[in-house]
Amino acid sequence: MTSSGKSYKNLETSRDAIFRPDIFIVQHKKGYRFNSDSMILSWFINEISRKYQIKNSLEIGAGSGIVSIVLKNRGFKPDITCVEIQKDMFELLKENIFENNFSHTIFPIHDDFRDFSFNSRIKFDLIFSNPPFFGIDSGKMNENSSKALARHEFYGSLKDFFSSSVKILKKNGHFVFVYPVSRIQYALQSAGNCGLSLKDICFFRENSSVAPSSFTAHLVFKSTDSSVSPDLITMKDDSGEYSFAGRKIMYYEN
Repeated sequence: MTSSGKSYKNLETSRDAIFRPDIFIVQHKKGYRFNSDSMILSWFINEISRKYQIKNSLEIGAGSGIVSIVLKNRGFKPDITCVEIQKDMFELLKENIFENNFSHTIFPIHDDFRDFSFNSRIKFDLIFSNPPFFGIDSGKMNENSSKALARHEFYGSLKDFFSSSVKILKKNGHFVFVYPVSRIQYALQSAGNCGLSLKDICFFRENSSVAPSSFTAHLVFKSTDSSVSPDLITMKDDSGEYSFAGRKIMYYEN
């Protein structure tokens, strides 16, 4: 049962602690579940936001709310509008916001982001996303629809997210995302075509013996500053335990 008394029909969910013992996320037992990319993105956004004045922010494809909820628990102050198109994920998003006591500062909206950006009268300082990264005809399609919809570009590609975001980004506004290294050329070219310039980029690898598999990028809209300082983070040490940097990303530590 949800806090509003509504049940998730035909859905089995679990209630899982994440980041620190008092944060719980309700998510599907089968289907899309959060992974390290969500934690990496929330950490990177928080690091970037400390350098700028951010008054309001928006998450595209918020899913069950993991990125925004963990971001708030890292100390992120601005309000967050969360747009989610899938109805079942939107119900989980509302539940998780309520249960983690963020109803006063995280605001869920059930909509297609492309429609939302067309109709919105509000412009944002920051937009962020853990977007789908497979084309509709590429990658192994998962039998569970929520996972397939989260990973494949049925509701828009990263390029679509860029072109819609610039309609509601303030000048010098920020766009932050996490994406596979294998698609970095497509991502950065699409960003540039929409007037988004690369400001910061960080690569992530599982351990020191493998190449980076994902990256986070900080883009700025209509910016003339093109200086970029790439970083590399190794998530685990040679023993298989999280490195110092990995622990900072995955867990709350005083």
